[in-house]
Amino acid sequence: MSKSLEKILAALSYDEQLEMERFAAYLLLRRKIAAEQVLADDVSSAELMRLAMQGGGFDWLAQEPDTYSIEDGEPVQWPQK
Repeated sequence: MSKSLEKILAALSYDEQLEMERFAAYLLLRRKIAAEQVLADDVSSAELMRLAMQGGGFDWLAQEPDTYSIEDGEPVQWPQK
């Protein structure tokens, strides 16, 4: 990202930054850009985690009951190479 764009985004309020992040995600989905290309070339893991945490798309999960626990299921047996 260019320094001038970073400066502009840094000057935005928190709510405006969230709105920009959501709009950028919308544009990427709309253009059907391959996720691998975007993630590898443009967005760091930290930025992606921040977007997921602050973007609001997963907020509904806070209302969901804890359906599974670490005691559920069976251990996974990974194939030997």
